[in-house]
Amino acid sequence: MRTRLLLSIFSLVIAILPLPGVAMSEPGLANQPLSEYRSRRMRLMDEVKEGVIVVSGAHEADFGEVGRFRQHNHFQYLTGVETPGSYLILAPKGLPKGLSKGLNELEGVRELLFVPARDLRAERWTGPQLGPGSEAEAAFGLERVLAATGFKETLERLSAIEKVLYAVIPRPQDTTRTRELMLVEQLRNLVSAANNPSPDGTTKVAGEVRNVASVINRLRQTKSQPEIAMLQKAIDATGAAHSGVARTLRPGVYEYEIEGDILGTFVRFGATRASFPSIVGSGIYSTVLHYNQNRKRIESDELVVVDIGAEYSYYAADITRTYPSSGRFSARQREIYDLVFAAQRRCEESVEAGKTTLGQLTQVAREVFKASNLRGKDAQGVEHTMDYFFIHSTSHWLGMDVHDVGDSRPLKPGDVLTIEPGIYIPVEKLGVRIEDDYAITPSGLHKLSAAIPSTATDIEAAMKKGGARP
Repeated sequence: MRTRLLLSIFSLVIAILPLPGVAMSEPGLANQPLSEYRSRRMRLMDEVKEGVIVVSGAHEADFGEVGRFRQHNHFQYLTGVETPGSYLILAPKGLPKGLSKGLNELEGVRELLFVPARDLRAERWTGPQLGPGSEAEAAFGLERVLAATGFKETLERLSAIEKVLYAVIPRPQDTTRTRELMLVEQLRNLVSAANNPSPDGTTKVAGEVRNVASVINRLRQTKSQPEIAMLQKAIDATGAAHSGVARTLRPGVYEYEIEGDILGTFVRFGATRASFPSIVGSGIYSTVLHYNQNRKRIESDELVVVDIGAEYSYYAADITRTYPSSGRFSARQREIYDLVFAAQRRCEESVEAGKTTLGQLTQVAREVFKASNLRGKDAQGVEHTMDYFFIHSTSHWLGMDVHDVGDSRPLKPGDVLTIEPGIYIPVEKLGVRIEDDYAITPSGLHKLSAAIPSTATDIEAAMKKGGARP
């Protein structure tokens, strides 16, 4: 039987004590204060204004027997509650009269959380959990916490009263988000039934299910200071892993050995997991963008692209460095590396809050590559300028998802992004990518990963310092 992540003992501890590295003057969840989650819920309700918002949490069964439970990002963002099998209802105008079997004790309530009731026999296996009631309301900072068994009936009553129900509707390509799809289908069925004529021939006001994902995404795109603190923790753990790579990477080592050290460092530095499958690509695999088999033996004089990120309290890092397997770049490797580094610097210099977009950063990097005197050949032997070998965007948003939610508007304070130009020349088995994480502040661009060595000279020095090479 899987272990439930939110135990009442743990909840009480984090309700009164700040966790390491994060200062909180009030109770919190997942290293963020309760007021942070409350503020997010209030802003969401201010934006929606009408109807009722219904959000599903993850269930333990979603992860099978081997997956570690992880709460859905939208649910976690709004509540911080990691209890499996939970649901959230938000009512911008307050819940309507008549929702609670005529008792009306929920009338006017704006926040309603449903969690599984306690099962004392099951808790012999899982440990004590926090069930519905006043204790959970205090620990979670929500108005009402009820038993999950009442969720379905509450939805049925709401569908007969409310004209608009909001839910997170996954995109068609998001086929893994089955729990949210199931909730959307349930809501649509309830609305359809409520819209049918009643036995006396009258028809109630037609209801509908609307997508609230875009509204939550807009809120998530701009990060608060508590969120930036979690991102910095994830970046620091990732930096420690890169330091380990510089010490241990050498010819004869297998890519998976490097990956094992990376994952171990993440855990030692307090990260929950990797934010995406680690990429350790040597030789020809340095030119494969999302290579993650990591089974090859690293040979002499190869480049090794190491693209990794730790996840800390639901926030993801994404840092790439390229290492020369023998400890020093060859002349060709060095000139390509220096060009990629120059493109990254030019992108940094071009950022202007309120004006620059992610698409413009890609164009800046492409122009640097095109203007270079360096050349490379394709598989047919045709020579090209370096922009030909730059095959991806320069930047993406960063947050709870490693490729985080966000639209294409100009950068503004609170945005967190990557800048990651790269050049990939398969016929030379040569790939270089340099990726760092940045926050937009009122005073400009702040490099969150500045402590991680990134120049070619610093990379070589870090590898030599490891003692593995002369």
